Amino acid sequence: MKNEVVHARIQESVKQDSERILSRIGISMSQAIDLFLRQVILKKGIPFDLTDEENEECDQMEELAYIINSVDGKEPPEWAKKIIRLYSRGDIDYDTAVYAITKHYQQ
Repeated sequence: MKNEVVHARIQESVKQDSERILSRIGISMSQAIDLFLRQVILKKGIPFDLTDEENEECDQMEELAYIINSVDGKEPPEWAKKIIRLYSRGDIDYDTAVYAITKHYQQ
């Protein structure tokens, strides 16, 4: 039996936009909050990633540049630029790019 009340203050636009979307999928704000809290219990934490992907990607690009430049301190060779381009386009992930660069320099 539901008998507890949760009060939260949010921006009006957030409430309106969420209610519009929730209405389209056929659930109320109350049901959405209940679903969220049930997921918190199941996951034993926030049920989604809270990282700042933009900053994470910048950090990864800086690390790639450091890996390339720390090897010989010169302009990256063409093969390394190709790997960086593949990564920046999303064709390969960060770990693959780092692996390819470090593997090449280990030879």
